[in-house]
Amino acid sequence: MATTETADEPWAAQRDASWYNRPNTRTDKVVHVAGKPSLYGQMSRCGRSVLNEDLMWSLEGVPEHVRCQGSGCRQAWPVATRTASDGRHHP
Repeated sequence: MATTETADEPWAAQRDASWYNRPNTRTDKVVHVAGKPSLYGQMSRCGRSVLNEDLMWSLEGVPEHVRCQGSGCRQAWPVATRTASDGRHHP
């Protein structure tokens, strides 16, 4: 997990489940991109979750398979760079 240096940069996190009586901790959760602040904390850009600000990720540090694919989050993820077999980088 990569943490961000400052809160001014875009960041991501998993949802905050601290208020649930029995949060599911057995399965991996998706990582959301931070959006607007709310009364209860920082909301995700997709609007689905309040985020756990204790473990912040840089957007580039989040593996593609755990990225939230909700509309707001999906649009905020950086485009992955793929390397062709000839060694050139392609967006």
